[in-house]
Amino acid sequence: MFGIDKKEEVKKYIVMRKYKGADYFYTERGFADKKFADAYAELMLTQEPEYKYFLFEQSKAYGNGEDKGEDKE
Repeated sequence: MFGIDKKEEVKKYIVMRKYKGADYFYTERGFADKKFADAYAELMLTQEPEYKYFLFEQSKAYGNGEDKGEDKE
């Protein structure tokens, strides 16, 4: 209860959708595993066929130290 840090999985695979013909995306859900993100998008395609679904993968997290040491232009 107290003093226990619960480590959460990073949800680096993000399924987003956009309506056909729209210029902007809506965030659907984040997943820690790509296969679950793919399965979710496939299911949603059958439920909401008027939307297009896209998978975005986090490649870098800014502000947590990953960006230190890189050349700045």
